[in-house]
Amino acid sequence: MKHQLELKGDQAWYKNHALVVVGKEKDKRALLEIYHDSPAAGHPGQSKALAALRRDYWWPEMRTFVQGYVRGCAYCQESKPITHPNRPLVQPIYPKLPSRPFSTISIDFIVKLPVSQGYDSVLNITDHDCTKAVILLPCKEEMDSVAFAKLYLKCVFPFIGISQQVISDRDPCFTSKIF
Repeated sequence: MKHQLELKGDQAWYKNHALVVVGKEKDKRALLEIYHDSPAAGHPGQSKALAALRRDYWWPEMRTFVQGYVRGCAYCQESKPITHPNRPLVQPIYPKLPSRPFSTISIDFIVKLPVSQGYDSVLNITDHDCTKAVILLPCKEEMDSVAFAKLYLKCVFPFIGISQQVISDRDPCFTSKIF
């Protein structure tokens, strides 16, 4: 059943007891701010904001306007729950048989840490294939290739020996001829 517009009073148009908004987009936005953004409204979703607004006002393509406004609301976007979280497939990394601990390692620096006992970085060495064990060594961010090689020879080599593969982010310390 289509409802016709009615003229009530001098210049007010109504559709089903709802005032017809004939103003520009800024007028519609101001109304929606009251029905959506105000503390009393509490940032309802698209359907609730539209239902509340429709009780008192009407304009063509009102649903599309409300949906776009609520989708663009920063507060709603940051506080809405994630209803469809990503569920990546689990793909375990199986060791290549026969494997021995620390035959393949991944190595990287964790930098920009607060200074503790003169150190501001951590050298992270992880057994990639077999045990997933981790060796963490405190170091300094401005450490050069020679200092890195000395640290590796003193603290890592006696325990793991020479690895067959090294996975790194190609830091100059890891790609230098010294290492």
